[in-house]
Amino acid sequence: MKHIKHPLPYCKNFLLDSTNIETTFFSEKRVLLLVLYLFTLAIPNYSFAIPIISSNSHNEQKMSSRLSSFLDAQDSITPEMKKKAIQKVIDFNKDFKITPTNESKTLRRLFFAVQETFLTEYVLYSSFFQTIDSGKYDCLTGSVLYAVFLEEIKQKGNFNYTYQIIQNPIHVFIKIKLSDNSEIIFESTSLEKGFIATPKGIAFYLQEQANNVQKEVQNQNVVLLDNKIINNLVTLETASALLYFNQGVLFFNQRKFGKSLLMAKNALFFQKNEAFYDLIILSLQELLKNNLISEKEYDLNIKKCIVINN
Repeated sequence: MKHIKHPLPYCKNFLLDSTNIETTFFSEKRVLLLVLYLFTLAIPNYSFAIPIISSNSHNEQKMSSRLSSFLDAQDSITPEMKKKAIQKVIDFNKDFKITPTNESKTLRRLFFAVQETFLTEYVLYSSFFQTIDSGKYDCLTGSVLYAVFLEEIKQKGNFNYTYQIIQNPIHVFIKIKLSDNSEIIFESTSLEKGFIATPKGIAFYLQEQANNVQKEVQNQNVVLLDNKIINNLVTLETASALLYFNQGVLFFNQRKFGKSLLMAKNALFFQKNEAFYDLIILSLQELLKNNLISEKEYDLNIKKCIVINN
């Protein structure tokens, strides 16, 4: 399948286009451009390789549980769909070859292997299931998938690298620190330029990201999820919240307010965040305005959300 990559330097995956949304996440009648971000992974090179063996049932169960949580953000996913997607990831993990003596070469191979196997078409607001099943992805789902494999490879190869899923108001990417203190960027939205391993290249990329974010914030085109911090660290444990939120934004843009409400509630369940709460309120307002819920149901939902968010 032909690779359709979103060009660097950055992608506005988590922005609500003002032409697609009619209301606001706040009480004033102005458009809110929703924002997400995630810290990303990075690392290069290789030499002789051996297959990763995932025979450890405990590890596979842990991996399956994590994937299941991410896949649940897909609307109307069946057990069969989920099982097939999980098995595809597990099979890739089993077949992927590591270089035990060289973490950078292993991770370089990983970057391109994941690109070729999974990340085939950039589609804004893709679900994690779509990324695994059909290759449709955005910077969030691509970065989360990389993080899943980084966790597995670190354990299998007994490597000492650390990684961060970096989330800023307009993008998500991965930054990896190797055991020798060198760094790598995994930019999931670019096959040709997404693997960045030189200090100069990394510095340029990070500065470019900072400039783009600052420009958007100054133009009031975005609202930060945490309201203050430009970059936010995301763990695999909290990634489910962002995956649900991303789908909630998609449904809101499609005027499917019942589904956007459900996704926003799921996001808030995994992590307390004002942006998730605001999406709930906005969805409820639209449902009430369109006579899809009563005022009593609206008030009851509002009270429940306040309790959860506090």
